[in-house]
Amino acid sequence: MTPVLLRLLGAVIGGISLVIGAPVLLMARLAVVLPGAPVAVRNRARLLVLAAAFLLVYELGGSAAEPGHRPGRQGGCDRLAALNRRFYGWGFAAAGVRLTCAPPPQVAPDRPVIVLARHAGAFNSALMAHLIARDLGRDTYTIAKRCAALTPGLRRAYEASGVVFCRFDEQGKARAVQRLRDQAVGALPTDALLLFPEGTNYSAKRWREAIAALRAKGREAQALHAEQCPHVMPVHPAGAWALVTSAPTADVVVLAQTGLEDLASGTTGLGYPPSGRGVVDVGWWHIRADQVPRDRDAFAHWLGEQWREVDAWIAAARRGDHVTQPAPAEHART
Repeated sequence: MTPVLLRLLGAVIGGISLVIGAPVLLMARLAVVLPGAPVAVRNRARLLVLAAAFLLVYELGGSAAEPGHRPGRQGGCDRLAALNRRFYGWGFAAAGVRLTCAPPPQVAPDRPVIVLARHAGAFNSALMAHLIARDLGRDTYTIAKRCAALTPGLRRAYEASGVVFCRFDEQGKARAVQRLRDQAVGALPTDALLLFPEGTNYSAKRWREAIAALRAKGREAQALHAEQCPHVMPVHPAGAWALVTSAPTADVVVLAQTGLEDLASGTTGLGYPPSGRGVVDVGWWHIRADQVPRDRDAFAHWLGEQWREVDAWIAAARRGDHVTQPAPAEHART
């Protein structure tokens, strides 16, 4: 399908959806601000408002995004960053969602950075790219499943910014790892190489299934580790290993968020109580390149321990402990 037809299709989808859904959106907005509404109702209402804002920004407003250019790049990253700013700005405000972020880490300006992020909740992937552009000042490069491009407008923005779509069957996984290596080898100092080591969005059902799959493969130690981390999915080290070995001078930033997963969880989708606060907490921490293990088995263990830190940070944030930045683990300092 040609770009013109894709743009037209996106505008039609967005326009029809907004017109038909206007009464529903009005009721959803009332549910967000109405005191005493049940947590599940409030969260679903926020999700509806965010979905409408998503269509408005990426479909109806996508063609108006300022193109911009950065040295050595085609400008697509700036276009996606502009769309993300709009969505996570007034879109979050309209839905009654507040973003609270720890201070960003100070990464070396003369080399790329690898960002390993938790994967949970609606609109999570674009949020990570938004934070990378806003707080780290970097262009985001990554791979994604084709289903990540929810609409034609988002697909155009992703493709223009260098996101590579991959199939994640057995053959596709090998190609995906090679794509990551290619991105890492060609990365500029202004780039961030984004990856979600969990490989899929968190839910309690997927968490249980992943643990059962580990046990079926005889990986009892990994299964026990996963059971001790109920807020995150077990990590897959292959993609992260491809990045750190192909960009050996790149520092690593671990990026965690919690709050988005509440919006679509209802009352049973999470393995922990959903929150109706309408707050998305963000924390991240920085590991210098010379602190990242260069032995493959040691790296896999290190990555698992980093995700143990993510799990502990999420638990503290959801308790309302006002966590601003995760404390670096001892294994990350040695």
